[in-house]
Amino acid sequence: MNMQAIGRKISAKRKERDMTQVDLADKLGVTYQAVSSWERGHSMPDIAKLPDISQVLAVSIDELLDNAAAVTLVKNVLTGQEPQAPDMEALVELAPILKPSQIETLTNKNTIASEEFLVEMACHLDSEKIKEIVLNCENISSNTIAELACHMDSEDLKEIALHCKNIDNAILVEIACHMDSEDLKEIALHCKNIDNAILVEIACHMDSEDLKDIILHCKNIDSKTIAEIACHMDEDDLADIIMDAMRNRRN
Repeated sequence: MNMQAIGRKISAKRKERDMTQVDLADKLGVTYQAVSSWERGHSMPDIAKLPDISQVLAVSIDELLDNAAAVTLVKNVLTGQEPQAPDMEALVELAPILKPSQIETLTNKNTIASEEFLVEMACHLDSEKIKEIVLNCENISSNTIAELACHMDSEDLKEIALHCKNIDNAILVEIACHMDSEDLKEIALHCKNIDNAILVEIACHMDSEDLKDIILHCKNIDSKTIAEIACHMDEDDLADIIMDAMRNRRN
């Protein structure tokens, strides 16, 4: 949706009616800064304001949005008659002016949503909702999880990573910066054989004790890797690892 074009239409219609931004703001019950932002194309009016704008400026919603699919979706949302399968492109375009609850309802109805669609809508959904959608998908890719990570809580990301069987170990590197150390450790321990290179990559995002737990649990971590991540560890934890390695060597 072209916010600049919509903003220009609001501005033109306001001026046609010889109204200031303050006049329009007063009639709509918003601030004049909001009107200014609309007209400059920096933001969009809330969907609930569209009928008021239409009435005050004597412009139809159809003319204002100039997008048949978006107009249909707006009218259905305003009347509470959401379509069974809303137009995905229109839903993505209208997302900035829809309430999270409206987006969730429409997303739930969209049974043919693609992974690309989910990524585009993620910034308008809360973490719990994204997790629910992902867990209902049979084969979601590691790349998609990585793109969704910045919109999710650490706990929800962990649940996805532990649930999705086709998520590869390399995903840890992509999502590590979005996770708590303990949750990251739980995923790493769930991996059958975490790659040494991956552990080096995620070490800077983890607490010393969690790193120690991984190393003591995963028998394939080599001495070179331990040396590389030593700078991220406390002296006592590092000493425990060294003593464990020496005991294993004697045995």
